Amino acid sequence: MEGRIDTSFQTVQRDLFSSGMAAQIGMNAFGVWLAIKSHADFQTGEAWPGLRRLAAMTGLAVGTVSNAVQTLLEARLLRVVGEMKGRGNKGRKYVACERIDVRLGDRVLCTVILDYVPASLRQNINAIDQALRTGEAAPETFSRCDIIPGDGFAWDAKRGVLTA
Repeated sequence: MEGRIDTSFQTVQRDLFSSGMAAQIGMNAFGVWLAIKSHADFQTGEAWPGLRRLAAMTGLAVGTVSNAVQTLLEARLLRVVGEMKGRGNKGRKYVACERIDVRLGDRVLCTVILDYVPASLRQNINAIDQALRTGEAAPETFSRCDIIPGDGFAWDAKRGVLTA
């Protein structure tokens, strides 16, 4: 697979705006996503802020935060990785996800989704970029993320390649 991704410091925020994902999820969900990311454990990416905490951080109502979390789950910008015992929905553990479009010119070849784990995010993005620059199959690199193929493409996870 050959293509390009933006590997600058603000990769993900820029990509969410250029791809239209920020407009699709709305600014409430975007703000909640950033607030969840601010709670991420450096080594694991896990975050467990309660809805009230997220509401206080974003200035949104608890119901609005709850809806935003659902929007983030549906957009694959967030995943639930566990629940704290005895706390129900209030005790969910999350990992925020990064979405980066791989483009060839204006065409989206695929979207790469990887966990927001501060300790390894830059290394993982650089490994993806290197694999894209060389065009070599990189099953180990791509095993750490999900691939959403663009229109007209299919992802072969076993071989770690995108096919037309």
